[in-house]
Amino acid sequence: MTESILFWTATTCYAAGTVAAVLWLAFRSDRAGWAARALAGLGLAAHAGALGLRWAAVGHGPYATRYEVVSADTFVLVAVWLAATLRVRALRSLAPIVLPLAFLGMGWALTSFDVRYTLPIIFRSYWLYLHIGFAKLFAATILLSAACAAAYLVKLRDPTRFPALPPPERLDLYAHQLMLASFLFLGVMIVAGSLWAAQGWGRYWGWDPIETSALVTWIVLGIILHLRVLHGWSGRRMAYLTFVGLACALATLFVVALLVPTIHNSYLVGRG
Repeated sequence: MTESILFWTATTCYAAGTVAAVLWLAFRSDRAGWAARALAGLGLAAHAGALGLRWAAVGHGPYATRYEVVSADTFVLVAVWLAATLRVRALRSLAPIVLPLAFLGMGWALTSFDVRYTLPIIFRSYWLYLHIGFAKLFAATILLSAACAAAYLVKLRDPTRFPALPPPERLDLYAHQLMLASFLFLGVMIVAGSLWAAQGWGRYWGWDPIETSALVTWIVLGIILHLRVLHGWSGRRMAYLTFVGLACALATLFVVALLVPTIHNSYLVGRG
């Protein structure tokens, strides 16, 4: 019961924060902008409580059922965004993108809220925690990178529109920096996953669909970054390439991980 109350409190805060963020974007109201961040922070605190109670109830981290995976991904997205705004104030302008995504993520997670699953012993590994943790950081940063790219295209079309957003060149830079972070997080995720596989399955690499998809995504991000750093690509075409990187990431994290039969989810018949 307490977990449900905290979950719905977080969802309500993200929804209310979405409204405040849209008002801030439309009317450039400082109060609305402050309210959006405050509601995001309150929602994050309640969300942490809900995830913590689920962890205590099932005895494992949030990485077995769809509720646990999507809810934790949403939590990390909001947490990384709020942390980034402390360093780069201009990233506060992503609130109208981040908070609706958080609200939708909570709605998706809710579809399997009551599902419980006991993990086999192979999933109780230090390397698994690193693997899952960096996967969630990768998901958060690639989403934020794409959000910056989307905001860039909006400002590029009409620089006078949405004056609360940073200039296009700054958004282009933030998209690049966040993609670089996501590339590094994905690399660590793959390495940690390989070490976990060696510990649990006796091999570092088996060309499992998730392994292959993650490697392809990492290579795609590497090519995009290569084009930016060594060939000077930027602006509109780099924004579109950022969306290509996001599509590969979403395919790896959700389509392949949740829908394609693999050795990773064969242990989780009740993932739901």
